[in-house]
Amino acid sequence: MFSFNNLFRILFISVSFYANASGQTTITEINNFGENPGNLKLFFHSPNDSLKKNDKKPLVIVLHGCSQTAEIAARQSGWNKLADEFGFYVLYPQQLFFNNTAECFNWFNENDVSKDKGEVLSIREMISYAVKNYLIDTTQIFIYGLSAGGAMTIAMLSDYPALFNAGASLAGGPFMAAANPLEGMSMMNHPAAKSPEELGSLVRNQNPDYKGNYPRLIIIHGEKDFVVNYKNAYELIKQWTNVMDIDTVPSLEIDSFKNHADIKRFSWIDKMKNEVILFYSFDDMGHSIPVDPGNEKNQGGETGLFAVDKNFFSTYYIAKDFGLIKD
Repeated sequence: MFSFNNLFRILFISVSFYANASGQTTITEINNFGENPGNLKLFFHSPNDSLKKNDKKPLVIVLHGCSQTAEIAARQSGWNKLADEFGFYVLYPQQLFFNNTAECFNWFNENDVSKDKGEVLSIREMISYAVKNYLIDTTQIFIYGLSAGGAMTIAMLSDYPALFNAGASLAGGPFMAAANPLEGMSMMNHPAAKSPEELGSLVRNQNPDYKGNYPRLIIIHGEKDFVVNYKNAYELIKQWTNVMDIDTVPSLEIDSFKNHADIKRFSWIDKMKNEVILFYSFDDMGHSIPVDPGNEKNQGGETGLFAVDKNFFSTYYIAKDFGLIKD
């Protein structure tokens, strides 16, 4: 029988992030982590034994793309390698086929992205479990997501702004851009141009009494993305500059970032002279995460369908922007 979930499986199969068959990860499933209204699984990675000291460490939450698993996300992104080298924990929520037949996080479902409901509450409970059971530095909690996971990353930042230091959304879009699957399909292909105030209000409505700062944000998107339209990056920028009360015009632009001719790096600086939004725009990239397989310090990740070797280990540079890697 036809259903929206089956429709999304057909449409989102091309959105999926696959990994090579080779490579191992060390992630452990954790059951009974708390309330789980979103019916998600939890996997966890601890840094290697040499870094297991009695001091608090940062935590990174990694949200996979459609038809992907936590293990595939771990291999392709290379987060575990960096965790072992620089000393932090990585938490991997995983979607179930029962919830979404394309195994996408339900970023287009209002009951899964509104504060303290559905999938966002499940992820919040996972973080609470980690904080209670591991030595976590609660001032250094970060979140990262790919595609549907990128959109869910923005939902978490919007719902729980005081929880996160920063987040990164790769090929995602703004918060509450859709309220059902059909709107989600439309937004992916032809995002509606909304005003910064309208977009910002969608975030503020989740915490109307919140007076604190919103988390720093890193965005990565390819101009040749024919699955999630590149214009979604600019809608997200309008939304996040509005909640941060800064200009939509970037403060700084770097062409040919790190001598990569097709990478531009835009940054927005707040009134306190802090770099609070970063946008890495790839001229010659589609719906992919950029990786750079290799053994050098700034190399990592695995190639596969929708994970391309751009000689740029994006996770490494995101980790630097998070402050997890010190020069």
